Amino acid sequence: MATPNQTQPVPGKFDWGGLTLFLITICALVLCAWILSPFLTAITGAIVLAVVTQRPHRWISARLKNPTLAATASLLLVGLSFVAPALYSALAAARHILNAVRSVQSGAAEQGIRQFIARSPHLAANVQYAMDNFNISQTIQSSSGFLAGQMAAFLGGSVAALVQVGIMLFILFFLYRDRRQMLSSLRSFIPLDEEETDYLLKRIQTAIDALVLGRFAVAALQGLVAGITYACVGVGEPLLLGLITMLFALVPAIGAFVVWLPIAIYLAVLHQWIQAIILLAVGSLIISTLDNFLYPILVGPKMQMHTIAIFLSMMGGIACFGVIGLILGPIALAVTESLIFILRRRTVGGPLPGGSTVL
Repeated sequence: MATPNQTQPVPGKFDWGGLTLFLITICALVLCAWILSPFLTAITGAIVLAVVTQRPHRWISARLKNPTLAATASLLLVGLSFVAPALYSALAAARHILNAVRSVQSGAAEQGIRQFIARSPHLAANVQYAMDNFNISQTIQSSSGFLAGQMAAFLGGSVAALVQVGIMLFILFFLYRDRRQMLSSLRSFIPLDEEETDYLLKRIQTAIDALVLGRFAVAALQGLVAGITYACVGVGEPLLLGLITMLFALVPAIGAFVVWLPIAIYLAVLHQWIQAIILLAVGSLIISTLDNFLYPILVGPKMQMHTIAIFLSMMGGIACFGVIGLILGPIALAVTESLIFILRRRTVGGPLPGGSTVL
């Protein structure tokens, strides 16, 4: 006589064991999410890079049959194309800021300001009045102390960012090498049928492609407008400065103003007031505001969502997750909308919107 399975619920009796298992599973998922939360930026960055660079990786994999060798080649390509330029730009900016802070602390900056005032008789009288009534040295030293503290915090954040980049590249290597196994495991955990799973993953892939390509398109336009403006106001090396502006525009936490604002201040110091005002106006009204309205407009049609929904999801994502929320917010919205479509399909029938070709 067969022994009944003790894990099966008895008809007419409440399944306390099933409820307990469900609650324990929820607690375990929450614990895992808490453990992985410090690496959310690295995990998200690795997934985004894996999706965006899947075509070149497939091209490499078709020629290098060894998965480990192909993953290594793709990782080197990503490092040379994306990570290295970004790190170089960030470290170069930090180095210049640190040199400026040291110059202020040593008094060299104050001496330079006094020499500049001595060569500018129109400003000498007003500035001399300010120097006679305010302790400039004490003000500069106090400001430099504040800047030094902020710089130390910035450098500490830079070290943390380098750690995240290292973890991201580590994860990316295995996403390249073990892509098929990971996708198979992911599909087994998603409680949907094959067509619904394809649809959900396709929406996520489309969202990532749209968000990344939209960011590059907007940053390129910002760099182009900045380069043209630099050339019009007579700034040297406008092509190079436009490229640098584009690179900084790619990072939402920094933005293009890090480049054009110091140039505008420099023009004002040289008494080129008209050029400084033009650059300040174009920078504040056009260059630094393009991504606020153009980015959702470019991303919305690709993700098949309204511009307002994209904008609110990005702002809400930033509020919840920081800068990485620019990606996570719209993806969460796309997943939610996809699940609603799947639920409606199961309820009233009909096909799922869009195609189902995935990854």
